Amino acid sequence: MLADASDGGSRTPHTNRGVYPRSGWSDTAIDYYRATVGAGVETLLAELTRGLEKPGFPIIRDVGPPVANYDQHATLCDRFGVPQVDVFWGGRNHSPNVQAKGARAPAVAAILRANWEHWPSRVDVKRDGSAPGLFEDIRRRAGECAARHGLLPPKDYLNNHPDMGDTFYTGARTSQAFLRVYQPGLKRAQEEGRRGEDITAEERETVRVELEFKPQKRRAKHAAATLAPDRLWGVAPWTAEFAGEVFAMSVRAVSISERRETNRNRALRFMATQYQAHLASLLHDCDGDLEQFGGAIADLAGIQRSTH
Repeated sequence: MLADASDGGSRTPHTNRGVYPRSGWSDTAIDYYRATVGAGVETLLAELTRGLEKPGFPIIRDVGPPVANYDQHATLCDRFGVPQVDVFWGGRNHSPNVQAKGARAPAVAAILRANWEHWPSRVDVKRDGSAPGLFEDIRRRAGECAARHGLLPPKDYLNNHPDMGDTFYTGARTSQAFLRVYQPGLKRAQEEGRRGEDITAEERETVRVELEFKPQKRRAKHAAATLAPDRLWGVAPWTAEFAGEVFAMSVRAVSISERRETNRNRALRFMATQYQAHLASLLHDCDGDLEQFGGAIADLAGIQRSTH
């Protein structure tokens, strides 16, 4: 098994071909970020532009193609016209939605996290590693992990060609946590039309492991909007176990389940909300003294107060 330091990421630099040396895994990095943002559209676009621009490398605003459920779509592009981030708004949606992929996703995530409350609908994180037989080793370990946690076996998408990369998935696409593993070096070579000896051994051996996290409840969305990339491997018991075994990471499980409200708490919340103005007035009459306020409510309810 290829492993790195127990802190969850080596500090090994990229090579000039965009793949990683055999000594360890890359750091966990955000690779996709999509979220609804509690901000005005123009303020949001201005801050994203400022955050992504570099001296001599302006960010240019362009009109993006129509998308479902939104009336307007702006794309922020670099000076070569390459899209960096998409912003959608209007229509049935009251707040703008931001989408960033690939190399720009970490910067966009950082901008959103530093400036506004937001509610991610999907966050992907990735790690890259390279070693002989690594893809097959991870495929085996993913299958064993899936069996232990009652998941379906990994689903394979194989090209059956030595110059074309393979992919497998673990977990259900409809669940909050989903794992994707593929060979990015071979995929890039295929896109560039390279075959045989034009593909390096490192490109053939490089593996990318991606966690796709699609939070569905308030607590899960808060985790997606605040957790460091390494911590996101803990959003499901099986992904935490997988990261511990494959990356030698010490990942604490993240609790993202919603606590069910009791009937009593629901009734008390409804009562307090319905009579909020009267309760506020009573608290004012008690000069903000919560002990006196509580006693007054007990008296009104005919509840006998404890003498100690």
